[in-house]
Amino acid sequence: MKKITLSLLAVVLAYSFTYAGGLVTNTNQSAAWARMFSRNATTSIDAAYFNPAGLTKLKDGFHISISNQTISQTKTIVTYMPGEVMQLNNNEYQGDVFAPVFPSIYAVYKTGRFAFSFGFNPIGGGGSADFNNGLPSIDIPIASLVPVLHDYGARGYSANVSFSGSSVYWGLQLGVSYAINDHISVYLGGRYVMAKNTYTGFVKDVSIVKADGTSERADSFMKGLGDQAKAGGDATKGAGDSMQGLMDNNLGGLTFDQAEAVGAIDAAQKAQLEGGLLQIGLTQEQIDAMTLEQAQNTYYTASQQYYSSANSMYAGAALMGDQDADITQTGSGIAPIIGVNLSFLEDHLNIGLKYEFKTKMDLTNKTEPGKGFIIGLNPDGTPIEMFPDGAKTNADIPALFSAGVDYRIGEKLLLSGSYTLYFDKGAGWATSEKDGQTINYIDNNSWELGLGVEYWFTKGFFASVGFDMTKSGVNDNYQDAFSYSLNTSSVAFGGGYKFNDTFTLNAGFYYVMYQDQTVDKTYDMWGQQMVPYSENYEKTTWGMAIGLDISILSKKNK
Repeated sequence: MKKITLSLLAVVLAYSFTYAGGLVTNTNQSAAWARMFSRNATTSIDAAYFNPAGLTKLKDGFHISISNQTISQTKTIVTYMPGEVMQLNNNEYQGDVFAPVFPSIYAVYKTGRFAFSFGFNPIGGGGSADFNNGLPSIDIPIASLVPVLHDYGARGYSANVSFSGSSVYWGLQLGVSYAINDHISVYLGGRYVMAKNTYTGFVKDVSIVKADGTSERADSFMKGLGDQAKAGGDATKGAGDSMQGLMDNNLGGLTFDQAEAVGAIDAAQKAQLEGGLLQIGLTQEQIDAMTLEQAQNTYYTASQQYYSSANSMYAGAALMGDQDADITQTGSGIAPIIGVNLSFLEDHLNIGLKYEFKTKMDLTNKTEPGKGFIIGLNPDGTPIEMFPDGAKTNADIPALFSAGVDYRIGEKLLLSGSYTLYFDKGAGWATSEKDGQTINYIDNNSWELGLGVEYWFTKGFFASVGFDMTKSGVNDNYQDAFSYSLNTSSVAFGGGYKFNDTFTLNAGFYYVMYQDQTVDKTYDMWGQQMVPYSENYEKTTWGMAIGLDISILSKKNK
């Protein structure tokens, strides 16, 4: 047990509770999007987010769009532990993410060549996640106690674990659009992002199942081993040192019985040395079979395990005690936004272009005393917290470029295509430094492609379908049981009704299918050996939306 750190608690409840779009950015920002997936060239009210330069195509007056989505997501991680080094009580872990309220609100005032717009939406996050049976990164280190402490009677484990997290990045967007002429419009604006993450949970009652079928708390079990070691040989290091004379006389290859037989040790010395090994946790059969050299090494190993400050049984006992989490992270940032809209063929062909600059943002921990999760000990024995109060974490929202094309055939049929590129490689979290080396998490920038078809059956009733696919550019270093990114294919359908020039209703439903991925990993089993294992990541998402567009036109448009 060379190193004791509570990597079982090193569970980063990531800020990327995203549902559609990039690794951090939500692009599911209207009910109209939920029914057809392609909105990057729209000139309707939700263009305030998707294509703000296109707002100049609205009629003069005041326009409002209010929509809400209800979204459910299930994350499943299946862990495979090959061989018999250690096994998990449960190899399937499921997290449920739910967002009953996911609003998007837009307001536009259009007058002449100008359109002034406002947007409010969850640009990132927007839900909560519950892992009621823990995660592999919690279970594996606890399970590894069994082989590590097997010689001391450990045969199984149990723990009471629960984690919940919520994340929302509210975006406030303001901007102005200007029509240079009938064909070209431009937009200049910005978004202010307010981020808040909350994490609560606990790891309690970590227990060791012993050979006789009874259970004992892991902290009590490990402290007991430390106490036993102290009783055996005055101190295990002292016991090991006392045997050095035997090694110097080249007697290390003898057993205790052989050493007594040749007079190297007497019966009292033999009883004392064997008694110390018994109290460490070895059986008499094991002791009878070992050489004096093996016994000395066992004492020295036990000395490190039981007494060294950061690596001792006592330190491990402290780390295995009950822990609670109560952390809030907050931060804010600003992103400039520019856009261009191009219209041709008497507005039957419309092209929308938009670039959002990176939102530079750090999150600051506000941690309740004693609830930041101790994940290890420094060499001097002081605790290392996972979420120390006041610490900062980078949470940049990557820049993005979006392009869309809408082509209207007659008065009834609209064909639409949208493409969005997310510049993930430019985010502050795309790399990290560890032990003097740079770890890269992103190989390529992710992208999204959406296709939609809308058909008007009457002047009031319309329906639409859509298809969307995303390609993630992360590498295996990024993939973690809580926050992982998978390629997707999605379908959407819905429709709406235009009651008159003032009111239009939109409704839609979408289902996201993810491409499973298996990632090979290794676990440093308490400094004794590297154990290979793999995690298979799965996910499903569905959402439904309803929204109302309201247009209060100026008198000249009525």
